[in-house]
Amino acid sequence: MSAGEQPSETEHRSHSNRKVIHATCALHRGPVGFANVVLTKRGDEIELDPHVTGCCVITFEEDAATAVRDTITEWLG
Repeated sequence: MSAGEQPSETEHRSHSNRKVIHATCALHRGPVGFANVVLTKRGDEIELDPHVTGCCVITFEEDAATAVRDTITEWLG
């Protein structure tokens, strides 16, 4: 994409359905914020890809994803 060019609807949709969050891996240790987790919305499911490798992908159906959201919201106050 050249400077000033707007992303296509498909590109925009794919970016809005994917989020990279910087985290810390407790198993491998390493610097804080070094491990990335990719969250992707695929239809009615939410997919978590720790380390962005595709080796261990966790998929939540809508009800489970809502429960995770509610729990995190409760914990954060």
